[in-house]
Amino acid sequence: MSQFSLPLTQIIHENLSVVMNFAFSRQPLEKLVETNFRGEWKYLRKPLFSMSEQHAFKACIELAVFMRLLDDGENISGYLRQTGEPNFGRLIMKDKPDEELKLREVANKIIHASDLAWDLSTENKPILICSSRDTEKWGWIRAEIDVVTLAAFCGQLIS
Repeated sequence: MSQFSLPLTQIIHENLSVVMNFAFSRQPLEKLVETNFRGEWKYLRKPLFSMSEQHAFKACIELAVFMRLLDDGENISGYLRQTGEPNFGRLIMKDKPDEELKLREVANKIIHASDLAWDLSTENKPILICSSRDTEKWGWIRAEIDVVTLAAFCGQLIS
C-alpha cells in the first residue's frame, strides 16, 4: 500500500458511517415526528433533518475525495476493471443512453456535482443523486449512486 500522510481507509469508513446512518435513519425519524408531533416543529426538524442531511452531504464529498486519493495511489479502478467491477449506479447522459457507474466515476460525479440530493423512496435502497454542474460541457445530466453497493465496496477496504 502506498504511503500517505492520512489513514485513507479509516477516513473513508468514518464518512461512510455518517452517510449510512443518515440514509437509513431518515424514514424512521420522519415517521417518529409525524406520529408524535403535531404542527410545524421547525426547531426539531432542523437537527433531525436539515443538519443531518448537511453532515451527510459533507461526508459524501469527503468520502469521494478520499476514495479518489486511494484510487490514485492504489489503482483500485484498474484492479476492478480486471476482476469485474460492480455497477455503482446509473449515469444519465444528455444525448446518449444511460451508462453504468464505475468506482472512479462515483467519486468524480460527487466531486463535480452542482447539487446533491437523496432518493430514499425505496426501502433499503438509498440513492445519492448528483446533478451535473455543466451538462453541455460534460454531457451528463445526473448520476444516481447506489449507496448500498458503495458501502459494500468500502466494507472490503482494510483499515
